[in-house]
Amino acid sequence: MKPGEIIRVIAIIVVGAILMFLIQPFIFRTGAIWSPSVQDPGAALASWASGAYMVAAGVVFGLSIACTILWCVMTAKSAARRPDELRAWSLWWWLLGIVPILSIGLAIGFFNPIEELRLLLALFFVLDILILFWLPTASSTPGLLIYTPPLSHQLRDIIDRF
Repeated sequence: MKPGEIIRVIAIIVVGAILMFLIQPFIFRTGAIWSPSVQDPGAALASWASGAYMVAAGVVFGLSIACTILWCVMTAKSAARRPDELRAWSLWWWLLGIVPILSIGLAIGFFNPIEELRLLLALFFVLDILILFWLPTASSTPGLLIYTPPLSHQLRDIIDRF
């Protein structure tokens, strides 16, 4: 991988971490999106955001980053040259992409006790996966596999303009 691609991956991961572990918990703590029907909703939200949410977010974050790094390492070491070999990498991208998506079910099912928040959390986590898995792989896949992730050609056209 080129140094610029590595820096881009790291920068995107940092932005994703800030979003997941600072901004999203803040949104939940304020009660702007959802407020529980308990005596002290502020305390309940703060407790949930610093406890169950952080564990769930950690699962999604960890698996998304692991898949992103694995993709970057695998493609950097790839010796694929023929068109049929390059097409086979698309399957690998989708298989690795399924892991973070499945982590949403794990995070919400096992680490989130509040049923009313499941849909909202799923939406936030889908956004997080787009930032932590799709964006770095689409913008920084090296070599001949550069256009393997979906919409990577369009994304790289936008990046190249800047």
